[in-house]
Amino acid sequence: MRPRRHISIGLCICGALALTFAAPTVLAQAPPAATPAPAKAASQADVRERIERLEKLLAETRAELAALKAAAAVSADARLAEIERRLEILAREIEALRLGEAGGAEPARPETPAPAATPARPLGLGLSASKVYGVKRGVSLGGYGEALYEGFAAEDQAGRPASEPDRVTLLRAVVYLGYKFDDRFVLNTEVEYENAVVASDKKGEAEVEFAYVDYTRSRAVNARAGLVLIPMGLVNELHEPVSFLGARRPDVEQVIIPTTWREIGFGLYGVAGPLSYRAYLVNGLNAAGFTAEEGIREGSGEGSEALAENWAFTGRLDYVGIDGLLVGASIFAGDAGQGQRTPAGRRIGALTTIFDIHADWRWRGAWLRGLYARTSVSQAALVNELNGFEGADSIGSRQEGWYLQAAYDVLSGNASSRLSLLPYVRYEAFDTQAEVPTGYARNPANDVRQWTLGLAFQPIEALTLKADWQRRHNAASTGVNRWNVALGWIF
Repeated sequence: MRPRRHISIGLCICGALALTFAAPTVLAQAPPAATPAPAKAASQADVRERIERLEKLLAETRAELAALKAAAAVSADARLAEIERRLEILAREIEALRLGEAGGAEPARPETPAPAATPARPLGLGLSASKVYGVKRGVSLGGYGEALYEGFAAEDQAGRPASEPDRVTLLRAVVYLGYKFDDRFVLNTEVEYENAVVASDKKGEAEVEFAYVDYTRSRAVNARAGLVLIPMGLVNELHEPVSFLGARRPDVEQVIIPTTWREIGFGLYGVAGPLSYRAYLVNGLNAAGFTAEEGIREGSGEGSEALAENWAFTGRLDYVGIDGLLVGASIFAGDAGQGQRTPAGRRIGALTTIFDIHADWRWRGAWLRGLYARTSVSQAALVNELNGFEGADSIGSRQEGWYLQAAYDVLSGNASSRLSLLPYVRYEAFDTQAEVPTGYARNPANDVRQWTLGLAFQPIEALTLKADWQRRHNAASTGVNRWNVALGWIF
């Protein structure tokens, strides 16, 4: 039998931890795992009082833990490892409260894994992309990367020989470089290298994904200006490889929503009760880049000498009032003519509107998400004339797509393990020519249905290995199945 003193110490630790985790979080967590907001914002005095109380509790619990280790000599015991993990969570919660007191940035949930340290992060940023918000002042460095193998079937869906070669590439190598000037002003940038080599005989690119300045005023109202991510869908903002399932990003969020989509502009973001929002004014799309196969994707200015005769509004509203649930909608609307005229001299307006509805729900080991997106382009016939498109090369006056995805972490029952193993399945359907102008034709190859079956393994939170098989069919019967394997990391 253990000495009574050890039993008393254990009861003290359990009581302290119960008191700690009964306390409500002060701020709502950004997606993908949302946290309910408190009914009333706590005053700075309340926050400071809570910090002092938590620090005292932390010191007492650490002292009890040290005594237990010394007396029982069980430092490798699984229960002690779990207590140490919870002590670390408590320490991060105190730091998050301190950061939240400065206003603007939201602390990540204590149980949300992060590389190195858990930073305070505003809405629409992944764990690594938000690191600059967690430093007191000065430079912040982070990043992510993905290596991808794609192996294609020898035949298409109709049994004809397929000529797509297998390939492997360092798909992305990304550096986040930020600078926190003070408690209010933050500079955050992302520089991406694609396919390893930038050269005339390679498909590599080097590009700035975002570069903006934030003014963090309060939880409800903050300002942002620069090259910003368009706040649409579930992947365009949260595109780090540990943030989504699939060796490849969902095709709907590459074709209908052209991830990674960014434009130059300015606007506001924040949280009001159970609702979060982003609203920006940005440069409009360029209809000269629209195509039948890729929709509006090549119409993005990407911050590179983008035409700005026409501007657009983009906004997002999400409900984040239930832990683990995100439900919302996004929109982008503006003319894409950019002052251009057809060969016959007709000026083009080309009002382009994209909207989506989306949901993401995480409960215990389950993870469900779904999205529907639709694009409409007015004066599509004039855009065809501008670009010289005829017949089935027409752009879609309506483009749409949707997907549903389900996954379950089979290792989620072991609270002390850092391992994660998620089988997943996704079904998506999209068509970049759902409708075309009168006098033009649809290409059935652009009407796609695709299943993705895969497995994602995370040995630690910052690393992921994903493998999946994709069954791709289209209305032209030319779809080719593939295998994909990806290694991803963040830091």
